[in-house]
Amino acid sequence: MAANNKSKRSTTGELLLRSASQVVIDEGVEALTLDAVAQKAGVSKGGLLYHFPSKDALMQGMVEQLIQDFETALQAEYDQDDAPGTPGQWVRAYIRASLQISKQSLALIARLSSIAANSPHLFESAHTYQQQWQQRIETDGLDQTQAALILLASDGLWLSEMFHVGAPEEPLRTQVLEALFAMTRVATKST
Repeated sequence: MAANNKSKRSTTGELLLRSASQVVIDEGVEALTLDAVAQKAGVSKGGLLYHFPSKDALMQGMVEQLIQDFETALQAEYDQDDAPGTPGQWVRAYIRASLQISKQSLALIARLSSIAANSPHLFESAHTYQQQWQQRIETDGLDQTQAALILLASDGLWLSEMFHVGAPEEPLRTQVLEALFAMTRVATKST
């Protein structure tokens, strides 16, 4: 019975996060209120407050969900790498996971980034994960400078696509990605 209640709480929490994300995507961060989310989810405001005691907690939950979705995709790509155990495996997984970020997630990231300057505490978990990813880079067997260049280029690609600014069109986009993947196979650490 206790496991069933926990599962129900988890399902309700996920519903609330999806509903909050949809409010932000459809109407903007300024439209995100506890009442709007509760209404969209079909949950009482008290039910929402049980899972997320404040708007900040709800927004942190949204950021956490985005990170967890990316981390799940990252691990799946790492596990499916075509050259397991070789230098660059993690960096290749990062590039492929970055390419999988959904249009809905990109829209949510774009909307949430508008509040980053005024609410940096909401993104503390993102900084923690970024530090973990940096540690993985340092132990991936690639030259650190080369690995950093690859990741910055990969991040630049999805950010340019998210903001619709300077994103390369085909066939250049594919050529850029092929070059990045090739760099992960030749940029081994110098000893």
